[in-house]
Amino acid sequence: MNLNISYLTGVLQTDGCIYKFEDKKRNKIIHRFRIKVSKKSLPMLSKIKEILKQEFDRDVSVLKLGINEYGKEVFSLEANITSLLPKFEKLGISKKILSNSIISNKKNFCAYLAGVIDGDGNICIKRPEYPQCRIKITSESKNELLKKLIEKYLNCKSWTEISISRYKGLVGVKKKNGFAFNQCFYVSPKNLLIFRNFVRPYIQISYKKATLDKFFSMKEN
Repeated sequence: MNLNISYLTGVLQTDGCIYKFEDKKRNKIIHRFRIKVSKKSLPMLSKIKEILKQEFDRDVSVLKLGINEYGKEVFSLEANITSLLPKFEKLGISKKILSNSIISNKKNFCAYLAGVIDGDGNICIKRPEYPQCRIKITSESKNELLKKLIEKYLNCKSWTEISISRYKGLVGVKKKNGFAFNQCFYVSPKNLLIFRNFVRPYIQISYKKATLDKFFSMKEN
């Protein structure tokens, strides 16, 4: 486990999946790693492409799938990981389970958190006169472990807000109306250096990084 793989795990657990299908021609089961995103998240896909090459010697392409029902371009990255499954298991790369290498290591957790923020996070600045930077991570279920680790490593209070979710899916896979769980916390003087040094460097999506940099600049002035 290292920072690259920690970031990849964060992206996998938000915008990615690992699935299998039957290759009837070769009579075998194929396992694939896949991430689908809109155009604004292409820098995240580029980083995952780089990590797959660097860590697993896999060359993959980012493909344009087309336009979804909302008129947005959709892009995909896929890799055959059948032969990599033992290594994934050894490293603790999983869609649902967080490895102890991330849970017990601050730098690994911060890189993982950057992947989660790139996938399902929102960053906003509140109260311009006395600026606050709020991070909100949205998921379909409550995540007590994430809350605990944010409070442990970022030295701040984290809380869960519940909202109504009517998300229909990026590529037309409709989800039923239900609840969304938003894990929230503030970047503050207590954790600003930790966040700037260990989380921000791994955030890839430009507008999220720009909001953070704006907040850092406000606090310096």
